[in-house]
Amino acid sequence: MKRSFLVQSVAFFLLAVMLLSSTGIQTAQAQAVYQADLTLSDLGMVSPQTLSSPVSEVVLHFNLPTDWVPQGIVSLDVELSAFFSSLVAAESGSTVSGLVGGDFSVFLNDTLVGVTTLQESGLQTVHFEFDTGLFMTAKRDTVNDLRLRWDGSISCQSNLLSSVNVSPASKIGFWYEKSTAALSLNDFPVPFMVENAIYPVPLKIVLPSTPTAGELKAAMIIATGIGQIAGENTSVELITLSELNPSESQLQNIILVATSDTLTTVSPASLGIQDGLQTGEGDGVLNIFQQKGGVGLLVSGDEAGIVKAAQAVSADQVIAAGDERTMYISSVNPVADSTGLEDMTLEDMGVGEMVFTQPNETSQSFNFYVPAGNQVRADASFSLILSHSQQLDYLRSGLQMKVNGYPAVSLRLTDNTSNEALFTLILPSNLIHVGRNTIEFEADIYTRDLCTPATANIAWLRVSSNSLLHLPLESAIGGSMLPKNFTDFPDSFLAGSGLNNVVLEVSPGDFANIQAAAKLAIALGSAMPDHNLIQMAALFSDDPEAADTGDKSVILVGKPSDFPTLTQHFPSLVFNEDNTLSESSVLELVTKPETGADTGYLAVRGFDAATSKVLLAVLGNTSKGVGLAVDALTSQMAGENNFLVVVGADEQIGWMDTGIATGKIVSPVAESTEVVQTVDPVQVFRIGMLKWVVPALVVLLALTVFFLYLEIRQSIRKTK
Repeated sequence: MKRSFLVQSVAFFLLAVMLLSSTGIQTAQAQAVYQADLTLSDLGMVSPQTLSSPVSEVVLHFNLPTDWVPQGIVSLDVELSAFFSSLVAAESGSTVSGLVGGDFSVFLNDTLVGVTTLQESGLQTVHFEFDTGLFMTAKRDTVNDLRLRWDGSISCQSNLLSSVNVSPASKIGFWYEKSTAALSLNDFPVPFMVENAIYPVPLKIVLPSTPTAGELKAAMIIATGIGQIAGENTSVELITLSELNPSESQLQNIILVATSDTLTTVSPASLGIQDGLQTGEGDGVLNIFQQKGGVGLLVSGDEAGIVKAAQAVSADQVIAAGDERTMYISSVNPVADSTGLEDMTLEDMGVGEMVFTQPNETSQSFNFYVPAGNQVRADASFSLILSHSQQLDYLRSGLQMKVNGYPAVSLRLTDNTSNEALFTLILPSNLIHVGRNTIEFEADIYTRDLCTPATANIAWLRVSSNSLLHLPLESAIGGSMLPKNFTDFPDSFLAGSGLNNVVLEVSPGDFANIQAAAKLAIALGSAMPDHNLIQMAALFSDDPEAADTGDKSVILVGKPSDFPTLTQHFPSLVFNEDNTLSESSVLELVTKPETGADTGYLAVRGFDAATSKVLLAVLGNTSKGVGLAVDALTSQMAGENNFLVVVGADEQIGWMDTGIATGKIVSPVAESTEVVQTVDPVQVFRIGMLKWVVPALVVLLALTVFFLYLEIRQSIRKTK
């Protein structure tokens, strides 16, 4: 009996353990598996998309978070509204349904995941399922393509018009696990910058509270590089090392900019940075590490080395050998400018073939750059080699070229232009300027048969990669003042190689000024071609080198009192001790901010064409005022002005000022001077006349009145 009881107890215990273990496993699994409830809006569809017959499609580009591992089956519910209507007007005016329809297809990464036939007009939801294995993991140069296609060619052939309107609220869901990806610098810029990410992970640049000259320059180069790689809309925040508080609950990636000396004052191990990162004199180092809540990138070295490391990041020249987590940099290689040759093909510029296959108007563009001190000759041209389908409707199809947004050439298409036709297009030299320039092609391609099926592939137009840009340059004529306004930012600063023509001066003592400068750096980078090594100079305004910038363009960021050269650059601007604009400034003060209000000031001027030098002042009476000025400039709200006063997001006023444009005081402040009386002969004569003419007239009038009195009195006596 006792034995039986003992056996039962042991069996019960083992069963309990198994149950608890099973429960524990299920709990662990439940905690490790998450559900993704997304919409097409999350994947990049910002507004409803209308797909019309005969054939049209929309493509969404996206990347999933780097730590997601999708599992199982994807469920896609597309909410759409279908419409079928007769080409011949019906007496009732009602839509036509149930006769013939069209096919709605979904492709993921060029794999057909489903197709359904629609025959009824109105709101409806179509369901698709496919394996999560079709998703691509976010890596360097990878992106997922979700293609939604409508083929209504059958309806069209039956004299029916058809279309579907796809809602951004359409749902896509699946399960995923989270995992820590293998850390490798060879995946850079992933995970710090992920193209078309559905949930961008916040990125923070971390600096010491009082950065050294090398740390400041490195941080500005990295900010510029981030703009160059990821664009201006990237969410980047600059914080101090003391503000960094890594947490598992706060998802963020960081780029830590700190010299070797700075690292000795903190505990690298507490941040997840490996020990033993030794660099030689003048060398930099990059190290990717796992931190709480995300991934970190250390940019370090001595004062010279940290700048090299930052330049490697900015140009996307991060390639690790051996240890994929660490890269040592002894030198950096500048990337050749996209302009340097007089003749460059689209292949030379990395553009390649331009192919247009969509029936609606589509556009493709490329950039070229004119270096400082040069201007384009009048014989600049673009030799366009064009091919297209002969089944196009030539009355509706065509190709237009724009130069910097301005229409330059419109081409008619014929059968004679269908096969490698050569067009020599003149580039208006007045539309081309120093720095970045853009050539854009807009194509309209329509077939003669409105009901061409999707599989026909007969609507196309191709610009050959052998098309040649002829860009002859000559020295710019110096001495002529180049007026600038805020719409020229940032293009007017892109005249050099990798911004080697730019000096960024930052007011010291206030970290907020460094944060403001970083925003400007990101905006500068966003306008540059990819993989340019950033060579911009960045320094504090009290640095002795700030006094002499030569022919380089200068950007001042901070409080006016911190820039001894401000008056030299902008003689018209005079500021009070509290950094507010003085009424003694040689400006027509259109508005006067309230006393104590946070106020930003923007001013820009250009120099002669030979240097392409530009001066930009981004100022404020407070740190918030500086931020207001930065926001007004980067948001393009500053407009076609060269001076702007900003007191709030919606409170700003600007104008063009001649004194700022020329750098001269055109209306000097009146000085107190002794007034010297001058002798006017005419005036002396007039005064002399008044001295005797007036008394004489009075006497004459008195005598006239007296004689008149006597005459009247005598007449009265005779009457009596």
